[in-house]
Amino acid sequence: MGARLSVEQFADTDWFPSGIAQAIDPAAEQAPLGFEAWRLHTIHDSHLMVWPEGDVESADWWRKILPIGGGGKRWGSAPDFSDVKVEKVDGWGGPTFDIREASGRQLVAKILPLDECGHGRTLSELDCEILDSATGGIQWKGRDVVLFFRKEIGKNAVELVDGALADNDFKTASEICRNAGRVLGEFHLSALTRRSLPNDERRWNNRLKELEARLQSNTLWRAPHTKQTKATITHRNFGLETVRIDEDDEFHISGCFDGVPNAILPSTMDFPVFRDIAAGYRSISRIAAKHNLQYEPASAKNWGWSELDSHDWPDPEPCERWLRRELLAGWNSVGWSTAGGRRAMNGYKGGVAIWEYEQVLEESATAQAYGQEVPDRVRWWLDHVSRIQSSLGVAQVISGGSKLCFIAAILSLLGDQSYPTPTTRLAIGLGLVLAGLGLQFLHFVRAPPPY
Repeated sequence: MGARLSVEQFADTDWFPSGIAQAIDPAAEQAPLGFEAWRLHTIHDSHLMVWPEGDVESADWWRKILPIGGGGKRWGSAPDFSDVKVEKVDGWGGPTFDIREASGRQLVAKILPLDECGHGRTLSELDCEILDSATGGIQWKGRDVVLFFRKEIGKNAVELVDGALADNDFKTASEICRNAGRVLGEFHLSALTRRSLPNDERRWNNRLKELEARLQSNTLWRAPHTKQTKATITHRNFGLETVRIDEDDEFHISGCFDGVPNAILPSTMDFPVFRDIAAGYRSISRIAAKHNLQYEPASAKNWGWSELDSHDWPDPEPCERWLRRELLAGWNSVGWSTAGGRRAMNGYKGGVAIWEYEQVLEESATAQAYGQEVPDRVRWWLDHVSRIQSSLGVAQVISGGSKLCFIAAILSLLGDQSYPTPTTRLAIGLGLVLAGLGLQFLHFVRAPPPY
């Protein structure tokens, strides 16, 4: 066992949850060669953590850990370390290194001190072309300890959208959001082909309960997910920050590994594809906050499902909701039918809104974990949960009233045939049916919007 680790030595690193960390103690597990096992204690839980021992910026260290064995499982392809240059660089999620082989090929190695379930390898096994997934790595106890990636080129979507909004080029920002949604849909098609499971409403809602308890939140929201909602392999780190546009203007998704929040928050699992869509919405919200975009346009517009695939709109008024609409439109052009169709998008049955609520809770919990202020738009969203719940409650009453009208209409036609007159009974029945249809329409228009 090398030098004892402490919370203080990681305080300035961007991946370490210093806001909730309390202590780091040695763990009893035998870590892979080149690593030591530790136990990170937070105010909520205790997490197994691996940390490299030795000079990680030396090619000798990498040559030592890569041979098969050593307590870990090597998979995929790794860099050729016979003659390489290793340089530590900035990178989120854990210590990151640029590796240049003698041939000139450049790769990136990422060490993941905190990993939940080897999600990086899971994504790589999808063999999805639009994912910049890992080419290989080392696993231990089902966790990714090291992952190797191809060197990324190009810019990410956040940089391009940010620049377009700064130049008042809202059309370009909209197109980037639409293309980001399209590649997300292509990823979901691959994921659903590999794994498609029925909804797990109880576990999803229990996880919301755990997040609310951890945050001591005064919000409460549970959703009855429709049977069309399918669970699958989600990205877990998706956002415009992970969408990359290469030199050929091709869109790809990076960030294909298990982020620290996934390890320190209540246990993750398979989720509906709508969770990734909601994560995309939250990334748009962060950009909108930077550029002071309002959620709704100043002049109200009713954008519905029928307009999602339209490209013939006049220049839209800049607002956050339009960018969200474009993200969903791009995804809708590829993946919505496979993901359960519009029934699964029903706002009364979970839809996207409940997953945006989950993402907002996670943002708040992550800010707490890193000792940061909760963003204003996260607070705003949480402050409006009670209003959303009230609206859903009213909608249930309206739906119940609609059903009662239809039942009453049937009873009026099947009642005493002598009183009142047949004409009167028919008029009453027709009136009740019309009232029921009117209430159904009102119920429909009050549904939480998909964007």
